[in-house]
Amino acid sequence: MKKKIVGIFVCMLLIMTILPMTALAGDEENPEVKDRTRDVKLFGLFTLFPQFPFTYVDIVSAWIYEEENNSKNLYMSLKLMDLKDTTQKYDAIYVISWMHKSIPYSAGVHIFPTGPTALYAGRWDEQDNDYVDFVICDGDIDSSTDIITWIIPKTAIGNPSKGSTITNLVPVTSLRYPDESVIPMWDLFKDLPWNAFLRNDYQILY
Repeated sequence: MKKKIVGIFVCMLLIMTILPMTALAGDEENPEVKDRTRDVKLFGLFTLFPQFPFTYVDIVSAWIYEEENNSKNLYMSLKLMDLKDTTQKYDAIYVISWMHKSIPYSAGVHIFPTGPTALYAGRWDEQDNDYVDFVICDGDIDSSTDIITWIIPKTAIGNPSKGSTITNLVPVTSLRYPDESVIPMWDLFKDLPWNAFLRNDYQILY
């Protein structure tokens, strides 16, 4: 009997490990994505030494939350190691992508030597090329906390209903030369969170 109970307990632990976790609300202490730091790579493939020049695109974590008194919006936050309000020479690109009902969505912003663009979010195309439709968002780029926050109208991202789930949350950052540069606009340095410590889904609360 004791062996049977132990066997059931082990099976439950395995199932909990295999099944994707769903978070009810994220915050800085309990994010949906927690990434390894000092892992920015050349073209997203080759390890770079030293890492300190790239800390402003080095992902720490990402999370989703809602506010009951402002339930028409979804809040998404991205924390970096050392966020900067302006860059020295690159176009720094910050993106969070996700899926809802098998449809891809994305939120993003660029930060140039002249400062940031507007925050934007919307539906991403199936070929991973560009937005099908997007809106300009409210939000904040706060270098004192190293956090970018998007305040996204739910109507712009499929109007997710209470109890539905946002899956495949993936933050990505990259550095490339700006549009006016004569150098091709390749993503030279990237942080891809495939080696993240933690990646949970998010369940809509309101």
